[in-house]
Amino acid sequence: MTQTIAELNERFAIRDHVTFHEDEPGMLKLRIATPASEATLYLQGAHLTQWTPAGRSPMLYLSPKSALAPGKPIRGGVPVLFPWFGPRWNAADFAVTSPMHGFARISVWTLERTHLDPTGDVHITLSLAPDETSRSLGYDNFTATMDFHIGAELRMALTVTNRGAEPMQFEEGFHTYFAVNDVEQVLLDGLRGSTYLDKRDDMIRKVQRESQFRFTRDVDQVHVHTAEPLTLHDGDRKIHIAKEGSQTTVIWNPWTVLTPGLPDLAEDSWEHFVCVEAVNALDDRITLAPGATHGMSMTVMLQNE
Repeated sequence: MTQTIAELNERFAIRDHVTFHEDEPGMLKLRIATPASEATLYLQGAHLTQWTPAGRSPMLYLSPKSALAPGKPIRGGVPVLFPWFGPRWNAADFAVTSPMHGFARISVWTLERTHLDPTGDVHITLSLAPDETSRSLGYDNFTATMDFHIGAELRMALTVTNRGAEPMQFEEGFHTYFAVNDVEQVLLDGLRGSTYLDKRDDMIRKVQRESQFRFTRDVDQVHVHTAEPLTLHDGDRKIHIAKEGSQTTVIWNPWTVLTPGLPDLAEDSWEHFVCVEAVNALDDRITLAPGATHGMSMTVMLQNE
């Protein structure tokens, strides 16, 4: 049942900390304020579009050309990808079209809980259950929850439970767009020695040899079997990224090569973000036994260089 803005404000608003707003019919969002940061979270897609630590520049990039409309994917922030990553691996088995990156990012999630803890941090929980769309795509026995812990750190956790009698296969990801000053000056630590599939070179398997990765061209790499913490160096900012329950790390930037084909990106958008993603996909696809639960989380912390 669709939650209205009046119902949300009555049940879940927290004075001075959590308020509800509507961009247009069907696009409900939470504005979250804590002593340490501010954030914006849409019910469609359980999609965080802003997280800004107090006194600092935004940590997430939102395209100025992104659609903010029912049923349209939001370009930027943290898209939640489920139950597949990219094109569906078994799309040919279904008569209906499988949307890119799954249905979760274009589904309206249900707000379950808001909570202000004694430190001033805000906790948000949303849930996603099967509907007509998911059932038509073969997912009719699952529950998913997204938990957000918003304060000086950002923590996001996706939990999936198989409610069916058969094993359930799925992929998942936090397709995080980190806002940066200049993509060509960014360094990424933590992937040395990892094996990746290079989607910009016919999915050839390669090994990351350098200790620091630099963005010098269009990039779409799927680093498999890696759970290592990462650090983004962006000018005077050091962004720490840790994850649990994720065995795949994806890095992406469309550069000048792919940007012209993405109408929801501005011409210069590629200069101002890098995607560093906590994922389980391809080699690390999840097979969940009946009644079992799987969790994946990502924690982001900002530190001055």
